[in-house]
This record gives sequence, structure tokens and C-alpha cells, in this order.
Amino acid sequence: MNTAQELLEITDHLKELAVTNRQVVVVTGATGGIGRAIVEDLAHDYAIVAQGRDKPRLAQLANLGQQIYPVQCDLTDTGALAETFGLLPKVDALINAAAIAPRYAFDDATAEIWSDVMHLNVTVPSELTRILLPQLRASTGTIVYLGSGASRTTSPHNVVYAASKHALQALADGVRMRTEADRIRVATVAPGHVDTPMIEWDDNYPLVLPETLIQPATVARTIRHVIEAPEDTQITEVWVRPRAEA
Repeated sequence: MNTAQELLEITDHLKELAVTNRQVVVVTGATGGIGRAIVEDLAHDYAIVAQGRDKPRLAQLANLGQQIYPVQCDLTDTGALAETFGLLPKVDALINAAAIAPRYAFDDATAEIWSDVMHLNVTVPSELTRILLPQLRASTGTIVYLGSGASRTTSPHNVVYAASKHALQALADGVRMRTEADRIRVATVAPGHVDTPMIEWDDNYPLVLPETLIQPATVARTIRHVIEAPEDTQITEVWVRPRAEA
């Protein structure tokens, strides 16, 4: 949990967003492979609220553009999310990229593992969406949930992560239906195996990867396409697959 002084510094830092002439995009997991690529792609055109836990990596992000606003916080502390994000003066897009992806077969996964994965991968984006809903309604904004090839399939050795991404897909569909009258656009962007540290699993399960992995910048370009879709449409699902399947 952030201290009172840290929260004050974050709040003062974000006050500048009230006067920016750019659209404001919130990116969670901004210090990860895909999250950083999203910030890099959008930094020249948008004001970015970049959430992460790693202070040195967040400091590096600040060098990517003039209107990048790093926010160091632990998303799993859902009780503090409203304190940190609820006071944002405006939000035009929310990109839920933060996730964890440990590999477990169901009979190796404990209740604690299930709880940790489902909490960060499903509960946190749901709660953050709920907190930022007033700002997104005001801007008729866009919400992006970063899904996965595991959003519709599974394997015996990756069932916990796959279950969380199945649930995230259901969340996205439910949010879209719930906010249709507000004209908020809701999308799932679901890439296959991406070349990030997330897939460097240290376990004893067999691993088969495609010959060529998807690059994080490719996913970022897809997300830009979603949030910049013309006003007369919404892109609800994008499945980003490698050129050759594993």
C-alpha cells in the first residue's frame, strides 16, 4: 500500500492531466514486455498514466515522452486502487495489460495459486474498470483487456492461467453489454506466444513454442488500432496469432 506521502505525490503529479490537450490512456503492467511496448507506441500522441511496481523501470519509461506519468503501486491491493486512480481528472482509454502467467496443471495448483492468479488477472481489471467508469463514461472512452490464445483454449499444464483468461473474456463481454448505453467501446486483444520474459517458465512441464514468436510491438500496434477505430464502429475482439502455429 502506498503511504500517505506517496499518494500525495502521485495526486500532485497527475493534476497536470486536467490541462493536457492530449487524450489520456491508463496502462497497467507498463513495465512488462507488452506494457512497455504499448507505452512506447502511444507516447508521442497520448498522455500515458503508466502503472508498474518496479520503480527503476518506471523511471526509464518517463524518458520515452514528455507526457508519461509513472504511477508506482501494487494492483493487488484493490482497496487502494480508488485512492490512486479514482482522482484522475480524465481517462480516454484503459488498457489492462498487467497479468501473471505461472504454468500449473490442476493437480499441482494450490488454492493459493488459484487465488493469486485470478485476483490479478480478473478481479483487478474488473475493479479498475469500475473505479474509472465515471471518467470513461464522460469521454465515451475505450477499454482494452489483454487476453491470450489461452482465452479460448487450454492445455493440461497451463490450466490456471487459461482459466483466468477465459474469465477475463467473460468480463470483457459483460462490461461491453453493461456499458453499451454509455457508448464505451470494449475490446479483447488476445495474442499468442509473445517474445517476453513471461514465457520463460522455470518448470518441468513440456514446452512447445512456435518457430517465430510475436513481438511486443506488434501487440502494441494492434491496441493502437483498437483505440483509434473510427467513431462508427468498435473492434470487440482481435486475435493476434503467430504466422506458424506451434
